[in-house]
Amino acid sequence: MVRHPLIDMGSFPIYNVMAGIGLISALLVLMHNLKDYNLRKPEEDRLLLLLAIAFVTGMGLSNVGNWFIMPGALDLPLLLRIKSAGLSFYFGLIGFLGTATFLLKAFRYDVGMYLNAVVPSMLLFHGFGRIGCSLGGCCYGKIVNWNVFNTIFIERFPAREIEAILLFIGFFVTQYVIKERRLVFYLYAYPVTRFLLEFGRGDNRGVLITSVLSPSQIISILIISITTVYMLCAFAVKVDSKHGIRNLHM
Repeated sequence: MVRHPLIDMGSFPIYNVMAGIGLISALLVLMHNLKDYNLRKPEEDRLLLLLAIAFVTGMGLSNVGNWFIMPGALDLPLLLRIKSAGLSFYFGLIGFLGTATFLLKAFRYDVGMYLNAVVPSMLLFHGFGRIGCSLGGCCYGKIVNWNVFNTIFIERFPAREIEAILLFIGFFVTQYVIKERRLVFYLYAYPVTRFLLEFGRGDNRGVLITSVLSPSQIISILIISITTVYMLCAFAVKVDSKHGIRNLHM
């Protein structure tokens, strides 16, 4: 696999180190945020277990999803396929949110409430992961050869570095500014950002439906579309409810 690390650390698994730091940081933030919900200890422990199961499912799908978009991946032996396919954030996100929604509903937790609490942790974990990409050399940008003020030479478009910065900004915004509808904010802001940054990516991202757009750009469009439809339906239901109450009083 071709790699272009920001800092070449040889075979040292720096991505795994950064992902581990991100996971620990995300868990600490989540546990801090859950204090606002006054959960009893057994309820909190069960909630964390359900989210952990969703996370592991998402991590698995982040690899398995790539089997179907990376040319030739399905022809490889299983272990080599797992190793060569790598990880795709969007497949992991879909796996996590889908599994979390199912499990939270099954155990009668308020899905919207607790996914709202998870969003800052998702952004923080992803931000550290992108730092791992920069240090490890994956997810690199196209060659641009920019000479900034004749002092800084940038060989490749800094897609992963820009994304990391924006993810950390998103973390601070959702943690300290936006308290309500964090997930809706995230499901609009991140796909738009990712769609635009994908134009600057230079690595092989596979093919999904068409080669005109990258798989991540197609998934970004789908997420924005589904979120918009959901919001419109929710708004329509709210309007109908208010109209019904108004008629009741007439």
